[in-house]
Amino acid sequence: MATSRGDDELVELAVAPNEVVAALWRGVLEEAGIPALVKVLGLGHAYWSAFAAEHALYVRRRDSARAWELLEALEAEP
Repeated sequence: MATSRGDDELVELAVAPNEVVAALWRGVLEEAGIPALVKVLGLGHAYWSAFAAEHALYVRRRDSARAWELLEALEAEP
């Protein structure tokens, strides 16, 4: 199956409130075979630890629907 170049474009999937949640989400995605990029947001990381800063998760456009389903399922767990 051929994919277009746009399918490989990175799109922002979600913003995690901190580094721990971002790592959890990234782990869930990668266990499902979806590569994820995590980026610290804001200027905070330049002045102090990035631990408490928000982190954006990016995935390929072609993976975004499945990735969103996985994160929704994770949030729905008790």
